[in-house]
Amino acid sequence: MEPSDEILNQVKEYAGLFFTVDEIAILLDLDVVELRREIRGKKSPLARAYLKGKLESMAEIRRLTVEFAKKGSPQAEGFVKEYMEKMEGSE
Repeated sequence: MEPSDEILNQVKEYAGLFFTVDEIAILLDLDVVELRREIRGKKSPLARAYLKGKLESMAEIRRLTVEFAKKGSPQAEGFVKEYMEKMEGSE
């Protein structure tokens, strides 16, 4: 599948809004099986757009969580501790 820049941008946007693969396929009139295969392959432009959109949103959420933790939110502190443990485990 050779997607246009418009499709790649829309996949990135929808992934950043945490739509499922099925929902993205419906919204963009794509074959869900093909889209899922592309995403699972992790090397195609579609997969990169999907992952980038998702990760950019996750980064913004984490940024806000860290800010709340620095301001003393116990719940945010717990999330930050989990992020740090996951990070150390991947090093």
